[in-house]
This record gives sequence, structure tokens and C-alpha cells, in this order.
Amino acid sequence: MHNTSPAEPLVTVVVATYNRAETLRYAIESILWQTFKNFEVWIVGDACTDHTEKVVKSFTDPRINWYNLPKNSGYQSKPNNEGIKRARGKYIAYLNHDDIWLPNHLEALVNHIEKTQAHFAFSIIQWVYSFTYSRPDIPLLPDMPIPPEATAVIHRKDVVNEIGYWKNINETYSYPRVDFFRQAQYKGMKFEIVPSVTGLKFLWDEKNYHDVGPQPLYMERLRNEPEFINRELSAMLIRAEYSINSFPKGKRLIWIFTNPLRKMMLKMKMDPAMLKFWNKKGKQIRIWRKRHGLKENVEDSSVNNTAIPTSHITVKKEPSLQN
Repeated sequence: MHNTSPAEPLVTVVVATYNRAETLRYAIESILWQTFKNFEVWIVGDACTDHTEKVVKSFTDPRINWYNLPKNSGYQSKPNNEGIKRARGKYIAYLNHDDIWLPNHLEALVNHIEKTQAHFAFSIIQWVYSFTYSRPDIPLLPDMPIPPEATAVIHRKDVVNEIGYWKNINETYSYPRVDFFRQAQYKGMKFEIVPSVTGLKFLWDEKNYHDVGPQPLYMERLRNEPEFINRELSAMLIRAEYSINSFPKGKRLIWIFTNPLRKMMLKMKMDPAMLKFWNKKGKQIRIWRKRHGLKENVEDSSVNNTAIPTSHITVKKEPSLQN
């Protein structure tokens, strides 16, 4: 276990956010309850206009840093890139602003990536839906026809020197998250899976994207129910066994037919998103934004990979807002 050392953090946690202040609060809480302590946090707003800054400043932990981009970009790419450039850690870990880490997340990922000397490591996370049963997210190595979610990933900071930063939404047919991991695959970088559930990812009522979902309920359950994750795992295992022994339907049927083609395209260093050849670059993000009631992104410029000064902006303490 590494000791707390904000001056020399081993891990930089990057949280990209946009106008989800009350939901973000629970993501931050789940960072601060980590058993691994040697980290810093960069919460980067995509030109937030709500009270996100006030919520961030309500946490007085000196490891938490805040920066708000001057112009909205419409996706997590630019906030993530800003966080990477400001990072002092050897490793970068991502947490989406509406997700929750279990207390073991960073410890499990750091131990595994250092033990295996991988470029990337990712854990198992639980998808929590508003409209169906939850399921585990387990990308399949070595091909990874469907890559991991950012919330599950840690990677060496120096990989950006070889694969570049996250692309903007209009520079890729895929989601920029998917493209970022694809570029690492194409370079032959080493991915490792951590055999442990370490996080919860929420896909809640999309019509109420800006409202707080079930995060408070799940945080309370994680605090008060020692067997919570074991019960969740058991339920997911039972459903998986039933699914394996049933005729495939829906998404599972589509994956069975399309994953072999994805694997073949990946070996040829082709983006599987091009299977939807009728879509232009950035179309998937525009669909996602429309579904969540968000305006069209206002910035279409290319990613600026120029390094920024290493000065840091640390949030000031506000006792009256103490969480």
C-alpha cells in the first residue's frame, strides 16, 4: 500500500463533468473512500454553467483540484485531455461524473497494473439500468471487440506520447472513448483485466439526464450492506447462466453475429464503427446528446495536444459548504 503523498501522487484521477453538480457529489465521495490513498483528483468542467464549482469546493481534501474549460466541447474528450496534461501521476484513472467506485477500485487496479507491467488495466463494473436488470461489463481479451468503459480503466500516463490524446467528437466514427482504446490496441499495447468488481455505472432514465438518479441509494447500500456486492454478483451470475442456456435475442444475438467481424476488422486496424457505413464522423455522439436532451456541441475544432504549464489550481476550503 502506498502512503498518502499529495506532492507526488502515483495516480491522477480525471473526472470530466458538465452540469451534473448534485450527481457529481457522489462520484467524488466514492473517490475519497478509496483504500488506496496516493492520488490527486482533477475535476474538469466542460464549461459548466451550474453550481458544479460550489459542489467541488465543498470538499476540503487538498488532493481535489478544479478547472472549468472556457468553452463547451460537447464530450469528455477535451476535459479528459486537460486532466491528463495537468496530471502529476504516473497513472491516469477515469471516473465518469455519474458513476461510483467501490472502495477497492484504485487499490485493485494499481496493484494489478504494477504487477503485470501493462499499459492499460481495467476491472469489472456493474451496469445499473433503470429499465432492466443490471449486468456486468467484462470486455473480452485479447481481441476486445467491445472495449471497457472509462470508469473501469487505469493506464500509464506516457501512453499518450505514442497514441495521442482523446479525439474530438467529429474526428472519429466511434465514440472517442472507444477510439482512444482502439489506438492502443493498434499499437500492440498490453491490456490486463482485474478479476474484481470495483465500480457501478449508471444508465438511468435518459429523459431526466440532469436529475440525480439512484446514486444516493446505492452509496447508502454500499456503506450499510457488507454483502451487497456479493448478492449483486450472485444475481448477475444466475442471469448470465440462464442467458447462456437460452436462445439468444436482442443485443446478445447481434453481438454473436457481429463480434467475429469486429475482431477481423481490428486485426486489419479498421474501426468496427464503420460497419454503420451510413453514419458520418461524430454521428454516434450527436445521437447520444439528442437522446439525453443536450444541445449540439458548440466546438468542432481539433484536439490541441500542446502541453500546458504544470501549475495547479487547488480548490479553496469553504467550511460553510463542508460535505
